[in-house]
Amino acid sequence: MYKQFPDLSIIDPSFQEYFEIPDETMFSIVEKMCRERPDEPALSYLGARMTYRELSREIDNCARGLSAIGFTSDDVFAICLPNIPETVILFYAVNRLGGICNMIHPLAPAANVLEIVKETGSRFLCFPEIFLGRLAAPIESHREQSPLHHILIAPMARSGDVLSRAGLWLTKAAKANRLMPKNDVWIRWGDLVRAGNKSNHDSTDKPADPDRVAVYLHSGGTTGEAKTVMLSDRNFNGIACQIFTQFGVPIDAPRPFGESFVTILPLFHGFGLCIGMHAMLVNGACCILVPQFSTKKFATIVRKQRPTLIAGVPTLFEAVLNAPEMEAVDFSCFEALFCGGDSLTPELKERFDRFLSKHGSSCRLREGYGLTETVTVCSVTHDASSDRSGVGLPLSNMEMKIVDLETKELMPDGEIGEICVTGPMVMKGYLNQPQTTAEALVPHSDGKVWVETGDLGFRDPDGFYHFTSRMKRMLKVSGVPIFPIQVENIIAEFPEVLQVAAIGIPHPYQMEVVKVFLRVKEGTDKSTLEQSIVKSVSERLLRYAVPKEFEYLDEFPKTLIGKIDFKVLEERERQKHDSATSDA
Repeated sequence: MYKQFPDLSIIDPSFQEYFEIPDETMFSIVEKMCRERPDEPALSYLGARMTYRELSREIDNCARGLSAIGFTSDDVFAICLPNIPETVILFYAVNRLGGICNMIHPLAPAANVLEIVKETGSRFLCFPEIFLGRLAAPIESHREQSPLHHILIAPMARSGDVLSRAGLWLTKAAKANRLMPKNDVWIRWGDLVRAGNKSNHDSTDKPADPDRVAVYLHSGGTTGEAKTVMLSDRNFNGIACQIFTQFGVPIDAPRPFGESFVTILPLFHGFGLCIGMHAMLVNGACCILVPQFSTKKFATIVRKQRPTLIAGVPTLFEAVLNAPEMEAVDFSCFEALFCGGDSLTPELKERFDRFLSKHGSSCRLREGYGLTETVTVCSVTHDASSDRSGVGLPLSNMEMKIVDLETKELMPDGEIGEICVTGPMVMKGYLNQPQTTAEALVPHSDGKVWVETGDLGFRDPDGFYHFTSRMKRMLKVSGVPIFPIQVENIIAEFPEVLQVAAIGIPHPYQMEVVKVFLRVKEGTDKSTLEQSIVKSVSERLLRYAVPKEFEYLDEFPKTLIGKIDFKVLEERERQKHDSATSDA
């Protein structure tokens, strides 16, 4: 019989294989913590702290305001915000009212935001005041062709200290605010709260099914193409309620006091939203919100606030290693540090573990594995096995296995196959894509429905899992998913381009960047074309998708059935990289 945990010695004593996920919404569980610990800090941002009592009041005020402007249960609210307290407040207010939170990258171009709004049927949208110059005019000009009913503008420094509020207003916000369209569709945060206070709308909890769709996250899915992943309250709570077992706290034990988490990972992503926000608030910890990462900011946070927990992507930990300002920073405050979002190389783990030891910490960097289809992490390295490289063991209630790519039969330990996962954290499906959902959520012969991840890996005999590579065509640039097909489609629109292929190539800091191969018409001005491509991609996709290198081919390598052979292009680049590294 296949055992998930054949060797219990690599599991922490606080871990339990199964637990009952609360039959509640995300807001309901957080509100309980607000009542239990009203005077404990819930959020820290720009020199100011917000207690759990204050957070509860802010959520209530926001929920009243949303009701006053017509938001109802099952409405979709597009949240296009960085890591600021208003993101947290709005998320739980929408959840409280039974709506769906549609999380969008705050740096997404206007065209991308409008596309997501239309695809998801979002009647409401929120973005920061400082983005008015970039987003207001294009959104207003296309608003009547969209489902938008109201657009809420959030102040970036409203919840910061006095100096932060004044500084941001003088340098950015005052000028940006003048660009807000003058009509009833656009509303400021303060006006929203005042509308709620003046109205008779009741913000009391609406009965909600924890298995309903509560969140939309945007992912490449298991095929490498952009998808909208539908997730429930139970999906999130199943992770959040158990995450402190990773720090030695049993699920049914009282939550510890004094824990704080550096929330650097973006809240539009499952990793940041579930681990960096919801899991911390469910467990009574303080979220130190960081809207934009820099090593100087991080060094200041560690020195002044002495956080106990952090999770990041490999590029973050690489940056910390290479930053001179981190040299004298004491890391002894940390109880656990986690890496996810992309593959952590053994070499980087070894270097960072040495860094931790040198800087006063007994911790070791621990790795997790997950995908948006399971909210975020579905396996993690426990403290007992933190000296090993790999993605560790499945979370409570989750199962993993390695199967043969063709037969789907279980692979022997040590042999590489496709990683499959199942359990209560698995998504509801992809929005408006039943066929693609059926291809991702597959019934196996054991009677269970598994996510066939498109990732390759293997399992050790003691049950410890390893991720080796992706089958799907998706890149991770600084931990951000980028889909080559989107880049290729934009470039293919240029009349000079006859053929195009985009791949990821190694980068010393960003791990991967986009390289584009082109076959173009004779006489094409290549320099002008490249400039036009960079401009077009940057206007329509995230900046991480902008190509960093171009190469021109007379003929593309082809597969036996005539398609571009991306594997050949990737192998050529790998050989170039290996040759350059060996010559250096």
